Amino acid sequence: MTAIDPGRRIDQARRFAETGDLDAAASIFAELASDEGAPERAEAAEGLSIVVERLAERLLGEGEPEQAADVLLEALSVAAVSDPARLRVLLGIAHLEMACAEFTAAVEDGRREGGDAETGALAIELLARTLPLRGRDADAETVWRYGLDHPDAALAEQVRLRIGREVRPAMEGTGA
Repeated sequence: MTAIDPGRRIDQARRFAETGDLDAAASIFAELASDEGAPERAEAAEGLSIVVERLAERLLGEGEPEQAADVLLEALSVAAVSDPARLRVLLGIAHLEMACAEFTAAVEDGRREGGDAETGALAIELLARTLPLRGRDADAETVWRYGLDHPDAALAEQVRLRIGREVRPAMEGTGA
């Protein structure tokens, strides 16, 4: 374990991270990781990645995918950030959560406005197919059931057609 110098910015960032002030820690780590002349640039880049990952996971857990995406994009704008692949995966997860929210809103809007059956069925299908990617299989089943049991017969029929569709891409030469 290294000694902590209260006057060093990187140590200040570590203290913020340890006390749960991830925003402040990320800000300092990003500043140091962006400074090509900083002797602790590599450490700061690693600290930035770790702190932003924790912060994004917390925000996603709190139902704030937009904020998680913003934090991740800001960190990914730092060229030296370590583990950008992991941060990009989290960014994708944030976007999936935002997509689910938009699909849900489209279903709700269609219900209130008497929307067309095709748009409603598409929103239901996209939501039901996206939810399992987030481990929400039961919610996906509920969405399909909602569409299949919908009082608008045209929408219910559109959902019936969509639920049985093959959605896997055909891959030539793979035997799949």
